[in-house]
Amino acid sequence: MKIAITHTRYIARGGVERYIYDLVRRLLAEGHEVHFFCHFWDDEVLPEVLLHRIPNHWKAVRFMKVRHYDAWLREHVRREDFDIVHGFSKSSSQDIYTDGSGCLLDYQAYSIAEGRGGTLRRTLKRHGLYQREVLAIEKRRHKRGNFLRIVTMADLCKDQIQRRYGLNDSEVVTIYNGIDTERFQPSHRAALGVEARQRFGLSTDAFVALCIGNDYHRKGVPTLIDTAELLKREGFPGDRKPLIAVVGNERPAMLAEIKADIERRGVADIIQIFGPQKEIDAWHALSDAFVLPTRFDAFGNVVLEALATGVPPIVARAAGAAELIEHDVNGWVLEDPRDAQTIAQHLRALAAEPELAERMGRAARSTAKQYSWERHFQSMLSLYDEVASEKKQHATVSAQS
Repeated sequence: MKIAITHTRYIARGGVERYIYDLVRRLLAEGHEVHFFCHFWDDEVLPEVLLHRIPNHWKAVRFMKVRHYDAWLREHVRREDFDIVHGFSKSSSQDIYTDGSGCLLDYQAYSIAEGRGGTLRRTLKRHGLYQREVLAIEKRRHKRGNFLRIVTMADLCKDQIQRRYGLNDSEVVTIYNGIDTERFQPSHRAALGVEARQRFGLSTDAFVALCIGNDYHRKGVPTLIDTAELLKREGFPGDRKPLIAVVGNERPAMLAEIKADIERRGVADIIQIFGPQKEIDAWHALSDAFVLPTRFDAFGNVVLEALATGVPPIVARAAGAAELIEHDVNGWVLEDPRDAQTIAQHLRALAAEPELAERMGRAARSTAKQYSWERHFQSMLSLYDEVASEKKQHATVSAQS
């Protein structure tokens, strides 16, 4: 098939970006012709990909950047020129759109309604030019005729889209993300865990609870600071000292604020910020638990990574990946992402009961094996075939009319 992929960037880092990179690699291995339309790419691009640069003249003006990106795609990427046009960013017309963020108004309910500043500031932001432009693109995207399938990574976002746009189950489908079960596996905990701890400067006998994610406020790092305070004040079972390790990127101002709060509350020995890291598999391998008290995540690939590594996760219900967690079996679902007390209780339970941690780890791995990248890729290929066939039928009917 001749396939067009659209996204603002083609790189091998980041959640959605890494997913697209792996999808493209597998499509090429199957012999498909892949065209990638984006603003920029890095030196990790696969040479077989046919790259098309989208001009980025409005980079400094946020609302114009997204407006121009969408307008350029509508003008230059003709759906009839490809068997499949698969969109991933803020675009309004394609055959298949993979939704990685949910509906804007639902996201605003957290990001703006609970954000900083007074009522006036939040109102201005909600109705600002950028928010209005993104909403306009979203409305066009979900208009019948501008798509054949919307793919969501979890039912969390599927429900949002169906509620707001009245689409049916044949139009919006959930395909859970896949995980590389060879890169992330329990054997790495014994093989890499101790060495990785030494390399990253962590104590070899600490009980490490790992959190991975950019945008610390949304991912729940303030809740983890509360958790660290509880663990320090109320104690921790056994001889192992708890350490909450936070990995990921954050804006300088927010990062400084988070670090200052950690110092002010005297928990720098319990929670530490390690910033962005490349060896994510090694970080999972060295951890004893995974925590993600996120306020919202369309999915959360890091949860699947933890499951595949055999690390019990504690995940907020607001993450799509929480749909893969069977409470008290392969991890725990956190109903309130601000509930530091429950997080602390679960961490203490894992530290105090090695058999519980082992049982949950086995169940976690068993779950992840059901969501291998191979299975996910076959689901995507089946969808491609289905949509390409529908396009041909529509073209034939149109030609006969």
